[in-house]
Amino acid sequence: MSKSVVRRALQAFQAYTPGEQPPDGEGWIKLNTNESPLPPSPKVIEAIKEAATDSLRLYPSPTARPAREAIARRFQLDPSQVTVGNGGDELIEMCFRAFAGAGDRVAYPTPTYPLLEPLCHIHEAVPSTHPTEDFAELPPSLGPDPAPLKFIVNPNSPTGVLFAASDVEAAVTASSGVVVIDEAYVDFAPRSAVELLNRHENVLLLRTFSKSYGLAGLRIGFALASRDLIETLDTVKDSYNVDRLAIAAAVAAIQDEAYHRALVEEVMRNRDALSSAVEDLGFELVPSAANFIFVRPPKPAAEVVAGLRERKILVRHYDREPIAGWIRITVGTREQHDALIAALKEIGS
Repeated sequence: MSKSVVRRALQAFQAYTPGEQPPDGEGWIKLNTNESPLPPSPKVIEAIKEAATDSLRLYPSPTARPAREAIARRFQLDPSQVTVGNGGDELIEMCFRAFAGAGDRVAYPTPTYPLLEPLCHIHEAVPSTHPTEDFAELPPSLGPDPAPLKFIVNPNSPTGVLFAASDVEAAVTASSGVVVIDEAYVDFAPRSAVELLNRHENVLLLRTFSKSYGLAGLRIGFALASRDLIETLDTVKDSYNVDRLAIAAAVAAIQDEAYHRALVEEVMRNRDALSSAVEDLGFELVPSAANFIFVRPPKPAAEVVAGLRERKILVRHYDREPIAGWIRITVGTREQHDALIAALKEIGS
């Protein structure tokens, strides 16, 4: 990799930074990284305890077979249509390795998940961006783009909007290459694109256990696709990329659908209440289908974010166009929301 490529990658990564971690000390409210406000299923905790034996001296299943099989049963697929990774980010990076070579175009709408740009530079791919005229619009130019690899984050990040199913399928139909639909937040949305797997061989869906299963700390995600696409992904994955405890947790989480639905429904109720509360304070709000809301305050966002931080509340501020001046707020507990709204009133938003 040339020095110029490394320099461009570093510059892109400076724009992509994980959410700020709370400084040392207690009492912080962390609403900036879209983690679950609720714990994982008790069955997951029990499964981890049972897996934490002397078997940890041994490598895990190289294919994470128990997790693949459990996920396949949940989605009524064959295990050959499932692979797993160390969080959704590793699966995205695997897609670059598998489907886009140096000099190839990688297409995606903007604004979207900011990891895509630095990965383009790392893999010496050419970012082919398709700006949206409206947050809710999937650009019609995306489908005809000849890029061998495309990404659609749906619900989108950081806006939280859910693109129309017809627009997503139109983009897939018009694409000659692989279309990766990142559904990290889809459990909080009214629909998924999973049915496209039956109609299109070039679709690859990404999911994660980090959001709606409360397992961000274990870093496990999964991909659903045709057998051929999954086989291609598997050829570029790292050995033993998912550990024994994560595999056990994934199996228990995917099997406890009742707890999963209860967690999702609680987050959605809290999201609706938080949306109404910030609108009452004069914030511009993008309708969300995720576990966060995307808002623009009636006064400079930097002032609002600084004021919240003084009160030990962390949210995510965006200062680059086209979303400069917008704030992303993770849906938390009702108690956290009460503290947030009280702080916003004190700041005078």
